[in-house]
Amino acid sequence: MAALLVWIDAAAQTPVEELIVRYGEVKGARSFVARGTTVIFARGLLRNYELAPIANEVEELYVLRMGGASRQEQDNFMSDLKETLKVYEYYGMFDGKEGLVDIYVTRCVPDTVSELVIYNPELWSLNSLEGNFSVSSLLSLVKDDPAEDISE
Repeated sequence: MAALLVWIDAAAQTPVEELIVRYGEVKGARSFVARGTTVIFARGLLRNYELAPIANEVEELYVLRMGGASRQEQDNFMSDLKETLKVYEYYGMFDGKEGLVDIYVTRCVPDTVSELVIYNPELWSLNSLEGNFSVSSLLSLVKDDPAEDISE
């Protein structure tokens, strides 16, 4: 029965969440997953960042920091991340509290985002926020227009 529950939980993860869980076990990496009652704590942390206006809409939060991992593991992570992000819609590059970040989204309907993915290359930090975020609430977070898509 326990194996079935683990399988169901793993099947429900998004591609970025799967990547975070997989690399969270790498030596030197740090990861954090908040869902259920622990998401209440995570929402409090989010209120210290630019994401404060949408903190209450976050239903699950996955965080990975690869800065302490070996160079080889970081290279492997980057390769896997680039491949994983191909299934996401690139939203833009923004200047946040901790530097420039790339934003990717998954839309469940045209005006609603179900997953917000934030990658900070300087910090080797990857975040996945799941919820039902209206596009208008996400646009309210932006002080300036997103930078040009430089990934192409």
